[in-house]
Amino acid sequence: MNARHSDLKRKMVLFALMVLVVALVASTAFAHTGLGTSSPADGETVSGPLKNVSLSFTGTPTAQADSVAVADDAGITILPVSVVQTGNNVVATFDPPLIAGSYVLAWRVRSDDTHFVDGAFAFNIAVPVASTTTVLEAGATPPETMPETTAVNAAPSTVATALSAASDDPTAGAVTEIDLYGSAPVLGAAADDAESVTRIGRLLIYPAAVTAIGMLVFAGFAFAGRREELGTLIRAVRWLGVAVLFGGALELVGLSSLLGGLNEVVGDSTGRAVLARLLGGGLLVIGFASITGVSAAPRAQSLSSAVVAQPKVDVAVGGPESARARWRPTGLDSFGLIGAALIIVSFAFDGHTVSQGPRLLHALTSVLHVAGAAAWAGGLVALAVVLWRRHQDGVRSFALEMVLRFSVLAMAALALTGLAGVVMALFIDSNVLGYAGTDWGRLMILKLVLVAAAALLGAYNHFRVLPELITEPANQVVIATTRRTVTVEATLVLAAAAATALLVAASTL
Repeated sequence: MNARHSDLKRKMVLFALMVLVVALVASTAFAHTGLGTSSPADGETVSGPLKNVSLSFTGTPTAQADSVAVADDAGITILPVSVVQTGNNVVATFDPPLIAGSYVLAWRVRSDDTHFVDGAFAFNIAVPVASTTTVLEAGATPPETMPETTAVNAAPSTVATALSAASDDPTAGAVTEIDLYGSAPVLGAAADDAESVTRIGRLLIYPAAVTAIGMLVFAGFAFAGRREELGTLIRAVRWLGVAVLFGGALELVGLSSLLGGLNEVVGDSTGRAVLARLLGGGLLVIGFASITGVSAAPRAQSLSSAVVAQPKVDVAVGGPESARARWRPTGLDSFGLIGAALIIVSFAFDGHTVSQGPRLLHALTSVLHVAGAAAWAGGLVALAVVLWRRHQDGVRSFALEMVLRFSVLAMAALALTGLAGVVMALFIDSNVLGYAGTDWGRLMILKLVLVAAAALLGAYNHFRVLPELITEPANQVVIATTRRTVTVEATLVLAAAAATALLVAASTL
């Protein structure tokens, strides 16, 4: 057994090194969707009247009819008559053209991963005054100076004044940003509502999905117990499938509004990911029917066809035969397992995975990250559920075998999750020192704090609580400590899953 475990560890280390090497040598050049250049440029004064404003973006944006608007000195919003996108370039046409004055232009486009990025900048328009020609009468003396062509600038606005002040005073940067965005027209109120609906859907899907998948992994590889407990776990998986369905429906409604209809959703990578989750959630609900109709009352030796009883007595924990029941998926269970696989794979087709980093490698890394996180988070939840169920039923916990099995699973899952997570983070934003300056970076920091806290608690369980449990498997104080620490660790990991749901559409700019 020890030799086999050592061989497994060596293979895991080798695999981790291979993934890291590939990630390092692969091309990590990618473009965040953001404004690259514009004409007029930020703070520039151009000759007018001005009919066209050009915006050139990095990445691949999607502009809409309401993606551009300007506000003049009086705060009046002026909309272009057309917004035309050609590749990464967007041209807004104004008719009548913009006249002399100071303006703030606001823009808002959708990136490849469906989240919106926006910004604003100020510019001035100067209209030249035509020169005057004077006809002299005979004998008249010409004037010493002739009128010259002059440029008439509008009185500087608050934005223009703030921009000028900022250039003279480096401490005025905060004032510039407030004035700029306070003067800019507001874009995409309807898109904001749709994004909120989509975000709520993701907040439901991510924790529910990883918990359901992890519970299945735990049931297959670490669970040993009564049929009633297995029924509790699988019923929980089915209810979590309902949560995935509901969250997917919300995300589908939001995306339909953002993309312009269900037909556009089907043609979009993120839309197909949502449809896969809806199908996966449905399969979680209809699968496992053979083992969920179980009475809550304890029944000795009443195992379904999906549960295999191992007749040997567990001498290490003094456990009876019924505490050694194991789950072996059969029949309709395959539909639920296919649903779980669909949900895992769906994460390779949305978020930053589709827009940043080497596409295939990023997709594979995303799938591994989700699978590892699910095995860890959902496994913790399942272990906590079984331990609390036995505590409430007033039966012996027989926790040692499950904790030992899950300990090995959790260490492998944590290593896989951590390695894949680091690679994905560098694909998305390699400027680690700048994380605190972006929405995505701040959420990533929050997620790292939660994961680190959970990992430290897991280390405490492994190196402190588990040896005590091995020494005294029936000690109620040790069992209670195990139950509490596992519950707290599961809560921390699920909070990290919720942060991940927000990370998917967070801006890295």
